[in-house]
Amino acid sequence: MGHARQLTVGAALSLSGPFSPQGWQAYRGLALWTEDVNRAGGLLAPRLGARLPLALRVEDDQGRAERVAALTERLILANQVDLLIGPYSSALVLAAAAVAERHRRVLWNHGGSSDAISQRGFRWVVPLATPASRYFHGLLDLVERLVPAPRRVALVHGARGTFPRAAIDGAEAHARQRRFTVVARLEYPAAEADLPALIDRLAAAQPDIVLAAGRTEVDLAFARRLRAAGNVAPVVGLVAAALPLFGQTLGRDAHGYFGPSQWEPGLGIQPDVGPTAAEFARRFEARFQTGPDYVAAQAYAAGLVAQRCVQLAGTTQDEALRDAARALTLTTLYGDFRLDPATGEQIGHRLLTIQWQGDSRVIVWPPEHAQAQPVLGRPAPG
Repeated sequence: MGHARQLTVGAALSLSGPFSPQGWQAYRGLALWTEDVNRAGGLLAPRLGARLPLALRVEDDQGRAERVAALTERLILANQVDLLIGPYSSALVLAAAAVAERHRRVLWNHGGSSDAISQRGFRWVVPLATPASRYFHGLLDLVERLVPAPRRVALVHGARGTFPRAAIDGAEAHARQRRFTVVARLEYPAAEADLPALIDRLAAAQPDIVLAAGRTEVDLAFARRLRAAGNVAPVVGLVAAALPLFGQTLGRDAHGYFGPSQWEPGLGIQPDVGPTAAEFARRFEARFQTGPDYVAAQAYAAGLVAQRCVQLAGTTQDEALRDAARALTLTTLYGDFRLDPATGEQIGHRLLTIQWQGDSRVIVWPPEHAQAQPVLGRPAPG
């Protein structure tokens, strides 16, 4: 580490395998950040005595936890990277974090939001994203303000991974705190062919709100089946609904669905450092001929946060970087960054709630960032 002529940024990302769409988004976000730093003359760290250019080293984790662990070890020991960026997916972040913890290296975590990460007590993970347990808080708050009682909530989560259960556990706790009635809590079936039976059980519970969190492909299949059945509730929120892929897959049937979003290109905030969300989106598309989603934005923001911490610490020494991150308050294109000094959990960043209206994904909550009013009611089957 502390190379004389350049600083190396290393990451294991899914350039193939089940998370490859997100892996490539993250890779491009990091690539754009390193290019921007180098175009500005490099990263200035006072104790290093000069502005140093960045070199980006990305290894393909193939979406496999054991490979993430091995690659993270290699990046630390063989490649001696100066800044270690985490993978996408909470399961993969857990694998990388265990290695980073053993070597006392800061893992800049842009891609894992499961509460299991903070619950493990890792001391060297710096998260940017809002934890999964808060994913549906905004939609429930929106409904509380706009929909008269009764408010009956049905919850659905995937069987695999820590993220879906954390998102629904958090939704259930928030719903009960807000005096909603939880009328059903169900698990996605193993086979898509069994989704109609799940939808029948939901319909029998007569919910006003359905919230679901699972793997992207399962959320998509559920949304298609739900729309074909005429829907079962006026308000349906799905984690996958925040992705551009949701609209590309469902077409006009995406209309009306809500989703929790970590970031949107229309987010109208003025950052302390780096481009605005709109500027980032324009430059990303010009550079890569595809639009950014939240994964690219949070990877770019992870670079900005790490960069600021190097500047504040004056060094790339990991303990100093971790201390700088714990004390940092910063606004980037991704939103606010602030960690709980006791737990290291992200408490500054605030989730957005989006809704598909026609063929557009618009921010409807919180009110200060809303681009449109929410549309409530059961859309007709497509």
